[in-house]
Amino acid sequence: MPHAPEFYSINEAKKPVANRVYHDDSACGPGREIPQHERRPGRGPSGEAAYRLCEDCQEEHKKGH
Repeated sequence: MPHAPEFYSINEAKKPVANRVYHDDSACGPGREIPQHERRPGRGPSGEAAYRLCEDCQEEHKKGH
């Protein structure tokens, strides 16, 4: 499992709260599609509840164990 520092897209704010995700795996397809200039470090903006982990990242975690 290729771990990466946690990050999210600035565009997550446009989604309903329940659909906002962060990524932590460099093998995650949706995460790789986020351009570097749209990435922000962490699990979501400070002062807000953390986003949930992306389903693709979750699957990559399962493959790595």
